[in-house]
Amino acid sequence: MKVLITGAAGFVGSEFAKYLFQKNIDLVLIDNMEYGYKENLVIGDNGQELLSKLIIDDIRNPEIAKYFYGVDIVFHFAGISSLPECESNPDKAFEVNALGVINILNSMRDSHIKKFIMASTSALYENNHEEKMTEDLKVSPNLIYATTKLSAEQICRSYAENYEMDIFICRFFNVYGPHQDFKRLQPPFTSYLIREISAERTPIIFNTSDVKRDYIYIDDLMIYLEMIIYSKKHYCADIFNLCSSFGYSAMEIVNMIFDIFGKPVKVNTGNPIDFWNKYPGLFSAKYNLLRTRIEKEVYKNCIGSNNKIENEFNYTCQIGMKSGLKRIVDFQLKKY
Repeated sequence: MKVLITGAAGFVGSEFAKYLFQKNIDLVLIDNMEYGYKENLVIGDNGQELLSKLIIDDIRNPEIAKYFYGVDIVFHFAGISSLPECESNPDKAFEVNALGVINILNSMRDSHIKKFIMASTSALYENNHEEKMTEDLKVSPNLIYATTKLSAEQICRSYAENYEMDIFICRFFNVYGPHQDFKRLQPPFTSYLIREISAERTPIIFNTSDVKRDYIYIDDLMIYLEMIIYSKKHYCADIFNLCSSFGYSAMEIVNMIFDIFGKPVKVNTGNPIDFWNKYPGLFSAKYNLLRTRIEKEVYKNCIGSNNKIENEFNYTCQIGMKSGLKRIVDFQLKKY
């Protein structure tokens, strides 16, 4: 079996590449290195074998079709996932997150590959208010990132229905674990907290309310993704939430991390409307992004229902939130 992974040097892509590599699965790895890091693909102190499989190229490039021959399954993790980056550069966001999917699916058609697994996002539920988000809900996102991913899902449905391609759509909730991108301008919340506390800096918390988000640890995600590989079913762009179905507020996570470090740590609080101030271009034109829209995003409550994925594969997430956070802290302290 040969598996192609896009976004292979990013967080999820590299973790899945290492997971499959250790199971002796033949891999083709593609990443343009805009958001990926070669170090993510190094196993052990000097393990370069997996890194040697990395092809530096862009999913928007039609010439990537040459890498698809002989491949059995494609996992698509490449994309721009930062909400403020997508708002700041919407044309690029659509090129990568939506048109890039078309390029991949056409490359698959040319290479006689039917099975495609696409990473979508829980951000599609950004304007839903249900207690738990289920896959059958009508979604109506309006931020650029989520609209690009909704477009990608609709593209997948078109190819599944009209070309009989086997397509499985994963709506990732907040995936966390070691090797998350600590370096980007607006890193994921857990990465940001642990980075700042490890460096003995004072993190800024923009949400001290009791609204909760759903987090799934990377190891549990890997198990689900592997199960998709070996499923004998044909999927017609079927959508599955990949989540834990448990929600945690920002301050609950802060307190867990403080407990793990074993010492009280000071935090500063910020105004939610200032959360995207690192992207001044959003606020320097004639028509600026509404500050109230940022506040709404910060105060979004989003917990997924995992009933569909659990019933499909008879697996329940095993890593609890605090246990997962401790693994990140241990990794961060060891590395830095």
